[in-house]
Amino acid sequence: MSIRLSNHYLDWDNKPKSFKFYTNIPSIALPNDFPLPKVNVITMKETNEVTALENPKINTELLSSLLFFSSGITRQMKFPHGKYYMRAAPATGALYPIEVYIVSENINGLQAGVYHFCPGEFSLTRLREGDYRQFLSEAAGFEQTILNSPFTIILSSIAWRNAWKYQVRSYRHWFWDSGVIAANLIATATSFGLNTRLITGYVDKFVNELLCLEENKEASIVLAPIGIGLSKQEPSKIQYPSRFVPEIVPISSAKEVEYEQIWKLHNVSSLNSADDVCQWTRSIKSMEEIREVKDDNVKSFSKHIEPTHNNTQSLSDVILLRGSTRKFSREPITFEQLSNILYSLAKPTPSAFGEKKSFMDIYFIANDVTNMQKGAYFFNRKDNSIDPLKVGIRRDMSGYLCLEQTLFSDASVVFYIMSNIKLILDKLGNRGYRLCQFEAGILAGRIYLSAYNQKIGASGSTFYDDAVTDFFSPDARGKDAMIAVGIGVPGYTSKPGRVLAGKFSRDELLA
Repeated sequence: MSIRLSNHYLDWDNKPKSFKFYTNIPSIALPNDFPLPKVNVITMKETNEVTALENPKINTELLSSLLFFSSGITRQMKFPHGKYYMRAAPATGALYPIEVYIVSENINGLQAGVYHFCPGEFSLTRLREGDYRQFLSEAAGFEQTILNSPFTIILSSIAWRNAWKYQVRSYRHWFWDSGVIAANLIATATSFGLNTRLITGYVDKFVNELLCLEENKEASIVLAPIGIGLSKQEPSKIQYPSRFVPEIVPISSAKEVEYEQIWKLHNVSSLNSADDVCQWTRSIKSMEEIREVKDDNVKSFSKHIEPTHNNTQSLSDVILLRGSTRKFSREPITFEQLSNILYSLAKPTPSAFGEKKSFMDIYFIANDVTNMQKGAYFFNRKDNSIDPLKVGIRRDMSGYLCLEQTLFSDASVVFYIMSNIKLILDKLGNRGYRLCQFEAGILAGRIYLSAYNQKIGASGSTFYDDAVTDFFSPDARGKDAMIAVGIGVPGYTSKPGRVLAGKFSRDELLA
């Protein structure tokens, strides 16, 4: 409960800027007439059905669509402390610490190089010329999918953006925020028939230097080769990239506060050599999937949940509709709506730690769901069943666990994604912490997409860590909460977002 004792306050005059701008390198405008992802993979029982689509043309229009529907601006909102440019994927505190980079071969409309994506101007800045896929592949343990993909999207975090509000606790937000972006990215890529993979094991220093990141201020998080098998070019041998950090517009108007503990946490989980990467990969492959073993005497509430989507809206419409709900109406959601969300969480993730492996357990409090008793439950993703843990739970319990926020008492359901972090650290080392938080972020992103696909709302939250474990124990004994997400019927009507790609100037965004 120590978070309640903090005397930290928000210095709004020093709030970090939401966009990274290079001062001495010109930017390249991306096309804003890109194709929309129409195939709604959220409603599909098997997403491999999309592979029947004709292979898409790899060009800047397709790249622009992937970038927009994962990180583009969909709303402009005014608040007392200034304008907010809301994006396609949620971010803790709407601070948007995650930056996006591309390592590409020559594609139609774009020369091979290393690029930074600015969602504000909807532009690319070329940081390095040439095809660096071979170097990136070697940094990831000679990962073949990077070589046979036309480009790889890389997510990084600027630490100060989130630490301004959340201090040391903000470290886990790196992985939450990158996870929800990855959920959007995977859905959009799949909608276009593009195979992708999420790679979390690589030599950190090599990738950070390739992206020209400033040490102890920003760091890479995940590599995502897109369009696996569609590369048309052999990557050329290229010299080790020179180390340089381009000048950028300062993130804050005054001094940034440095939190040494964040970088201590990050550095002890870094991979420093090819041998480290190989050992990490072997550890992942050898690790059995972590699943909660249930007592056979516990009767499941419902067996074999099946998706019942009758909704035909396109994926682009779902992403544009999404926003973090600020008020729930306390109206019930249906058991079918809850089932559809749970089923989306049971789908595999295209990751380097194995599509059929998961290190997360799904718990939830049902406050108001039709044909379902109020209480605490565990969702067993192995057989798509729901196991009751406690009944007769007061509605304010879910709000209390989420830092006593009324919003999460009003929610119809609040999910708590948990993991046995001690076991994972024992098996995978310190980098296992990153993996757990990142996978939790992906699952949170799926909850958002599935909820808005059904015209209900969702909002993420932090929580009292120990209190969540205690509440769901003895079932959750030894587990730690990774992230919480509430869902329900919004208490207001909001307009869907729009495609605002290329609508803002740098001066406007910096004002």
